[in-house]
Amino acid sequence: MKNDTAIQEFRACVLDAYGPLLEHAAFREMPKRAGDFVNEYSVRIVNSTTVIEVEGIHYGKAAWLKIFRAAEADSDHYGLPIGQLLALRISRRKKPSKLQGQLAQIRQDAADFMQYAQDIVAGDFSALDEERRARMPSPAQRAANAACAAAGHAFKTGDHRKVVELLTPHLDLLSPSQKKRFEISTGRITGPS
Repeated sequence: MKNDTAIQEFRACVLDAYGPLLEHAAFREMPKRAGDFVNEYSVRIVNSTTVIEVEGIHYGKAAWLKIFRAAEADSDHYGLPIGQLLALRISRRKKPSKLQGQLAQIRQDAADFMQYAQDIVAGDFSALDEERRARMPSPAQRAANAACAAAGHAFKTGDHRKVVELLTPHLDLLSPSQKKRFEISTGRITGPS
């Protein structure tokens, strides 16, 4: 059941919090995303380079600030890693306590964004791209992750030779639990010593 009053309060808070961008940085409100499963508690503003989306999450307990390149705003629902970037730029970032609620978080996120992310406001996404690359697993780690997933299925079906075959090329990248799975499978193939 929609609560139109709460939705309008959410929208008004976002537009007020980002008011300086609407007034001075050529941002304007844009329509909600199209689709059946669109969060009613979301507001998007855009200028020629940047889309800022604020989405209400956790049943009104928190908000999610997302940043997109204007050209990619509808191709991705997660956005660029603005939260991580702001955390790096702001020493001891203090989030409003849960008692202050979602609207307080929206105001704080907007103030932080406008103070510490002027490069993104101006359309320079290089810091966000660098942050995304830094958090992205290497090709070797992605290959190890895929091998571990397949090895997990093989382990459950008792195909220990397959587990050893899949994990052997990635031994230096395995987590402790994956190494244990490898050791158990190796032991079951070779038998007791």
